Amino acid sequence: MRKYARLFLASGIVGLSLAALPQAADARQVIPLSITDSIIQGHDKAIVTADHSSYNPDTARYTLRGNVTIQFGSRTFRTDAAKISTKTLQLWTENNTQLMEGDLHFTGGAVYADLQANVAWFFGPNCSLERPGLAIHSDNMVYNWCTRIASFDGHVLCIQKGEQRTAGHMEYDLDTEKIR
Repeated sequence: MRKYARLFLASGIVGLSLAALPQAADARQVIPLSITDSIIQGHDKAIVTADHSSYNPDTARYTLRGNVTIQFGSRTFRTDAAKISTKTLQLWTENNTQLMEGDLHFTGGAVYADLQANVAWFFGPNCSLERPGLAIHSDNMVYNWCTRIASFDGHVLCIQKGEQRTAGHMEYDLDTEKIR
């Protein structure tokens, strides 16, 4: 595992060197992060882009601002600002965060994601999951992309194929397309 930590640190140093180069006013910065298959199953790297980025080698953390996109595999996070740790593979976002995966579209005010655990926690008050024929809105939600279960808490409203249902807590299985 130490070998991979050095790789993460090395990629961070390269990212820091790139960030120090003069950039055109509208140039986006692209930061490739190497990630092992054992950490994120089936994916070998994440691509991170932002208008502005900085790297702290002491914490192994990137701070990203402006049009942030974090893509790995079939998942893409978009947000205004984020921090991502290359050491722990934890992601924190602020303001207007979206997660897209195929036809799934998640939104929230802020997100904490543990990329090793394959889970993202969305914080509201306006969290939502939308796909054709389905819209679920709540105060908070959790999505596990391995189990493909989304859990919703707070004021939950589910509209599926024209039918409405409300609850204080709801779990939705994205594979069976049913409330659990």
